[in-house]
Amino acid sequence: MEMFRETVATGVMILTLLMLGTAVVSLFLQVPYVPTKKRVVRKMIEVANLKNNDVVYDLGCGDGRLLFEAEKTKKVNAKGYELAPIPYVLAQIKKFFNKSKTTIHMANFFSANLQDANIIFCYLGPDTMGQLYTKIKHECKKGTKIISNTFSIHGVEPSKVWAKNPKEKLPSIYLYEI
Repeated sequence: MEMFRETVATGVMILTLLMLGTAVVSLFLQVPYVPTKKRVVRKMIEVANLKNNDVVYDLGCGDGRLLFEAEKTKKVNAKGYELAPIPYVLAQIKKFFNKSKTTIHMANFFSANLQDANIIFCYLGPDTMGQLYTKIKHECKKGTKIISNTFSIHGVEPSKVWAKNPKEKLPSIYLYEI
């Protein structure tokens, strides 16, 4: 019985540390963990028009749901970046159960090299989107697509916009091409 209590206590402590870590990362980066709804994930993948062998990134991938769905849709090389501990751990668990080949890094995507990307998914705030666009313009090849959930890139004309659709409960989705 004592061993059971110690195991439970350890589990609670680890969970508490992960939650605190996620809260600290969210406050520091000013980016909360907001999972994307399944219908929005499907729409973003539709917008991307994935092809086999595309290199797909999700920057701030959370629990990896968009990457796993993309991998189910086509044979893509899926890569994600997430800094918050709880979503990262959830992504690793989901990766295991999905038998996924997706690579998910617990790292800041601003330090990642994105030059091999064909498609970049993101659900990031306006300030981050502007900084990210500068990085993508310098690193990525012509034709790379950026698909953004909800937030546009200030001062950059999108190739296409799918306007917010309250009836289908879809946010605005923006497509940009380098």
